[in-house]
Amino acid sequence: MKYRIAVAALCVAQLAGAAPSRPEFHRAVYALHAQQLVRHSVRTEETTGKYEGVAAAGYRYRITSYYDAASGRLLSRIQRDATLPEAIHIAEVNVYDAEGRVVRDYFSSAPPWRPLHPSHAYINLHHHNGGLHSFRQFELDGQVNYESCEGTLDGKPVRITGDWSGTDELTRNSPEYRACFDGISADWTRYASPH
Repeated sequence: MKYRIAVAALCVAQLAGAAPSRPEFHRAVYALHAQQLVRHSVRTEETTGKYEGVAAAGYRYRITSYYDAASGRLLSRIQRDATLPEAIHIAEVNVYDAEGRVVRDYFSSAPPWRPLHPSHAYINLHHHNGGLHSFRQFELDGQVNYESCEGTLDGKPVRITGDWSGTDELTRNSPEYRACFDGISADWTRYASPH
């Protein structure tokens, strides 16, 4: 009996710390976007279009980019159905530090025919080291999906991009790679709930 209670308690504890589902994440990214609109004076830019391809044929969209009016920084970009504005296809939100550098961004996308069921949900953690800007993209389960770094190190240009699983140990041990990525937090769970 004690064993069953211990297992049940462990399961409940893990669920409490689990990442949100993709639909929950999609709603949370949009909620963070709405919070930013309250905290900033914004200017917007809009474009419209239609999806290409067989599956999405006939669906139209409207993309609104929201910029901080004072700094010009991109706060968020929302792509929604052109005729049903509550149907959010893509939500992207940037979070900046006190120096105006992006430190994390959130991305969620859903197919236009299923806007409540996102197919992609990413947490991108950014790092700035001297002349280098890097980010690592995490899936909601913590799997690293992609990483990118650009800039200069010791006066030399650096550009590292790609699928993390394709990065070999020799590359990971290079001074450039370490300068780019060693400072990125490995604790992606702190950011699983957009804030």
